[in-house]
Amino acid sequence: MLLQDEASPRQLEQAAAHNHSSLFRQEAEVLGGHYVSGEGLSWTSGTPHSPSMVPFPELSPETAGARLDQMIDFYLRYPPKGAGCWSLEPAQPADLGIRLLARGFQPGWRPRWMGLDLLQALPHHPSPKGLEITINNTISLDSVKGLPYAQVVIPRASSAELPGQWTRFVARLKGKIVGQSVVFLSTGELGAAGIYHVGVVPRARGMGIGKAVTLAACLHARDKGYRYAVLNSTDAGRRAYEQLGFVTAGEGSTWWLITDRLLAHPPLPREVRLAEAVGRGDLEALDSMRSSYTPADLSRPVTNGMTLMELAVYCRQPASAEWLVTGGVPYTVLDAWDLDWKERARSLVAGNPSAVNRLYGEWDKTILHFAAERNDEDLAKLVLSADPDLQLKDKAYQGTALGWAQHMGHHGIAQLIETHQPTPRR
Repeated sequence: MLLQDEASPRQLEQAAAHNHSSLFRQEAEVLGGHYVSGEGLSWTSGTPHSPSMVPFPELSPETAGARLDQMIDFYLRYPPKGAGCWSLEPAQPADLGIRLLARGFQPGWRPRWMGLDLLQALPHHPSPKGLEITINNTISLDSVKGLPYAQVVIPRASSAELPGQWTRFVARLKGKIVGQSVVFLSTGELGAAGIYHVGVVPRARGMGIGKAVTLAACLHARDKGYRYAVLNSTDAGRRAYEQLGFVTAGEGSTWWLITDRLLAHPPLPREVRLAEAVGRGDLEALDSMRSSYTPADLSRPVTNGMTLMELAVYCRQPASAEWLVTGGVPYTVLDAWDLDWKERARSLVAGNPSAVNRLYGEWDKTILHFAAERNDEDLAKLVLSADPDLQLKDKAYQGTALGWAQHMGHHGIAQLIETHQPTPRR
């Protein structure tokens, strides 16, 4: 039985979640791990060489804390190569993210759940002359330089519950491997074709190869009797999938655990309670803990590497942030801006103009990078008023703030940066 009738957006979301969960479970079994399940929370064990996956918890507020603690205890005893938790919206419970952040997970990216009715006429998109796409589940792609997901292991048919459940499509151009995609066929009432690991080497991008390998996977699924294909997309990939006919069914959330941080600083119960209170804006709980913490304690990063102030900002809890400030915790220009303390942000810049050149996070992004990313012209104007260093580049993409604005099509921000004239210095 498969998902065959006219599907609602919610059914497509659930089909995507079902497909992801089935895939995670089989990946774990193939890699020598196992699946831990019960009471609304399941996770794959992972290995020192592969991550654990936590697919779509359905926890009650009453049991969520204890169950998540059990999972963290498991990771401490059997450390995986990181872990990722996935959720539909709304999360169950609603404060799942806060509970995970308090226990060592970091905020992740927001998947866009998309679905395609394979009974509709699939579009034809031009691809390079001579492009050849074949099915190959056995070839190793490790040596293909720059190919995303090259390390993915495709199980042999004998390892899967359903022969042919996994199929990888390999694209070659002039005899060289340039791209791939994988389709995973799940079964049951929500059975659908999950599209994964679509990747193209850098030198061959923008030629239609990604669309071609995606279409190959979709046509294969249709031939196998599947009506719907589902996937999760980043904002960057959304447009390409829409051009193939995929429609957005909803958005989700992810959180990611770095094992080294967990092992170096396992979350203590009192630290979890404090972080959860900050994330929820629970002033009564925070006040009850005030005497137990010094300003240094309140400024120290929690297990996931965030400070409590960063946690308050991320959870949009200005009351918690004010409580921390009262306790002697400093805040940055970006903190103040994101908490809607706009006048405080302006005062910080006026008192210390060089603060606009501060580098944030693991990507070393400046405030102007954030302004470009968010298309926040007011924030950009504040930063530019302090004559920032416009040549600073982020660590991930080696791009200036102007480059980010141009790439994202935020032309207003780009124009502000391009026309900015630094104040002559004496």
